[in-house]
This record gives sequence, structure tokens and C-alpha cells, in this order.
Amino acid sequence: MGQNAAQTVREIEHVRDRLDGELRELEERLPPARTVKKVATFALTGTTGTVTVWAIRRLRNRRKKKAPPPAVAAVVKVVPDRWAEQVSELMEDGSWKRPAAYAGAAWVVFKLAEARQLRRMNRILAARA
Repeated sequence: MGQNAAQTVREIEHVRDRLDGELRELEERLPPARTVKKVATFALTGTTGTVTVWAIRRLRNRRKKKAPPPAVAAVVKVVPDRWAEQVSELMEDGSWKRPAAYAGAAWVVFKLAEARQLRRMNRILAARA
């Protein structure tokens, strides 16, 4: 058991040494942060920076100016022609109140039935929990 532990420790040390060497090599290849900052400052100032900012603004403005095509009014028939004619006749006559009252009453009945069903379902779920 001691041999396995010693071998594992040696493997760990070997991996650490290898990773440390690779990290040092990478650090040598990369330029120092100070140099990177100087290059970025030079690129973003003066003529180069001005042209870059100008080009970016121009591209953004082009995107904003491209407005979507105007919306086309779509005609969708939701109600059959016969019903539309009947409703328009009722509106002209002024006798639309009775059918509107029937429709409103039907809506209220459906809503009450829905509320009743939801209450019943909530009671069942509460009893199970």
C-alpha cells in the first residue's frame, strides 16, 4: 500500500512540473499586459480610432434606418357572410339589443360554470394533498 501511495505522489509531482513548465512557456509567448494596453490605446486613438468609431456608427445607423416593410392590412373572415349581414341589419334597425343581451347572458353562464368547475377541482386537489 505504501508503494502505491508513493507512486501516486510521484505522478502528481510529475504532472505539476509538466503543467508549470507549460504555463511558463505560455507566459513567455504572450506579450506583457502593458504592451497590449499600449497597442489598444494607439488603435483606439488618433485617425485609426476615429475611422473605426465612424465605421461602427455608420453600420449601426444603417441597421436602424432599415425599417421593416409596411404592414399589409390582412382581411380575415372570422364570421360567415350570412352572420355578418344579419348583424349589420340589426345594427341599422337598432334591434341589436336583444341578441347582445342573449350573448352577454351566455357569456356569464359560461364564466359561472367555469368558476364552479375550478372550485371543484381545487377542492379535489386540496383533499389529495
